[in-house]
Amino acid sequence: MHNRYVLFLSAAAMIVASAADAHNPRARHGGRIAHAGSYHVELVTEGKTVNAFLVGHDDRAMSADGYKGTAILLVDGKRQRIPLTPRDNRLTGDADTNLPEGVTGVVQITNPTGATSSAKFN
Repeated sequence: MHNRYVLFLSAAAMIVASAADAHNPRARHGGRIAHAGSYHVELVTEGKTVNAFLVGHDDRAMSADGYKGTAILLVDGKRQRIPLTPRDNRLTGDADTNLPEGVTGVVQITNPTGATSSAKFN
């Protein structure tokens, strides 16, 4: 009886851990992740380039086809709006100037049906 109890607790712990991981996707591209509606956004900046990778709650990469977005980032005390368009497996765009590491702001995403969501990066 004791072995069944231990087995049950072990299985329950694995299920809980699996569910927690599904809502905490890992950064695959070296960026930061924030929740945005029914998915997550991984924000990666390099030089002037902004990339927003979409990740489902199941921690799987999503296609960016049909999506569009705007990154509104705070650079040198001023807001910079960067339109994002789909390319390969991400939304991407270029800022006017090089972006600092750990830039803060919001990425607004519009899905193919026109619904919008936002991911906030502090």
